[in-house]
Amino acid sequence: MAPTPRSTTSSTHHSSKHQRRTPYTKATKATKTVAPQAYRQQNMQSACIYVDQAVELPPQVDEYVRHVLGTTSWEDRVPIPDQLGSQRRFLDLAETFWSQSRNSASKCALEGDWQCNLYQLVSTMAELSGGVLETNVSEKLWNPQLIGRLSSLDKSRNEAKEPTHTDSPGIDASVVMVTDLDPSESMSLCSHSNSVMSTARTNVKSSSDILTPKPDITMGLTHKAFTREHQRLLIDYQDRELILSDPHAAVMGMRFPFMIAELKSIAPLSKAQNQAAVGGACMLTILEDLAYQAARGTNLQAPPLTTAADLPLVPVLCFSVVTEGPVHELWVHFRREDGFHMVNLKIWRTTIRGHAEELVNCLGRITEWGKGHFKDRVLEMLGRVRNL
Repeated sequence: MAPTPRSTTSSTHHSSKHQRRTPYTKATKATKTVAPQAYRQQNMQSACIYVDQAVELPPQVDEYVRHVLGTTSWEDRVPIPDQLGSQRRFLDLAETFWSQSRNSASKCALEGDWQCNLYQLVSTMAELSGGVLETNVSEKLWNPQLIGRLSSLDKSRNEAKEPTHTDSPGIDASVVMVTDLDPSESMSLCSHSNSVMSTARTNVKSSSDILTPKPDITMGLTHKAFTREHQRLLIDYQDRELILSDPHAAVMGMRFPFMIAELKSIAPLSKAQNQAAVGGACMLTILEDLAYQAARGTNLQAPPLTTAADLPLVPVLCFSVVTEGPVHELWVHFRREDGFHMVNLKIWRTTIRGHAEELVNCLGRITEWGKGHFKDRVLEMLGRVRNL
C-alpha cells in the first residue's frame, strides 16, 4: 500500500535526521560555499591565477595569437581556416551551429543541449586533423596533481630573486617559464577530487583551496599521433608524475591539451570563467613541465647550449571557450612572472549568423594550429627529453 503524503513526510524527516549523524555528512560540513566573485578574488588569486587582470596582451602574445587566428588586426574578421577543409564545409558547419543555437535559445535549453551543440562542432573539426587531435566531453576529472604544480609558482618566483649559478640555458620569461625547481617536488594545494557543480556557487574547504579541473570539452593531441619512442617516453614521465601530458586522473589517451570549453546555461559566466582559468593554468603547467625536462635533457649534451635561440620555443599559449547559453567567449591563457593570466579575445551571441560564423572560424583556426605548429613545437621539445 502506497504511503500517505503525511507518512512520506514523516519518513523523510526521520531519514534526514538519521543522515545528519553519519560521518559522511560531518565531513561535508567542513566545506564552504562561496560565490564566484569570492572564489576568484581569494582562492584563485592565492594560486596566482588571474582573469581579466592584464590590461592588454603582451606584444609577443598579441602577435602570436593574431597569427594563430589569421588576422593582422583585432578589428579584422577571423577568416575560414586554410588547411582543415573546403570553404563550403566550414560554411555548412557554421550554418548548422547557428541553427542549433537559435533552436536551443528559443526553448531556453539546459547546459546539456548547448554542450552537445559545441561538442558536435569541435569533434567534427578534430576529425579533420587526420588522426592528430582528440576531443572528449564531460565527466573526465583531471589529475589533482596538476593543482599541486601551481604551488611551485611562488617558490620559483622567490628563488628567482636570489643569485643562482647554473648551466641552464637562459630563456626569455615571456616566451617560456623554465626554473630550477623540479615540478615533482611541489606540494599539492588540493588533495581531494571535488567536481565542479553546475550551480551559482562553489564548494571549497578554505580560501586557498582550488578545485581540480573537469572541463566540459577538451581538445588535445592524441597519444597515437606520437612515435612509439615518444609514446614510451610520455608514459614513463606520466608514471613518475614529471610530465602529466595526459591531464586526466584516469589515462584517456589524450596528450597536451590546448583548448577547453566550460559551458553554463543558467549559472553565471563568471563561474565558467573561473573554471576555465584554472584549467588554462593547468594546461600551461603541463607545457612548463615539458620545457623543464627538455632543458634538463639538453644540459646533458655536449657542447652545452647557452642561448634561448638554441632551444626550440615551447608553445606557451592555450585557449578556452566559455559560454552562458548562446553567449560564447574566446579566451587566451598565458604565463607572466606574476602568475597565470586569462584574457578575453572575442565574444559572440551565436543566434546571430555572423557571430556563429566567426566563432566557427576561430575554433577552426585554433584546431589548425593545434595539429600544426603546436604539435611541431611539442615534438621538438620531446626530442630533447632524456629517457628515464
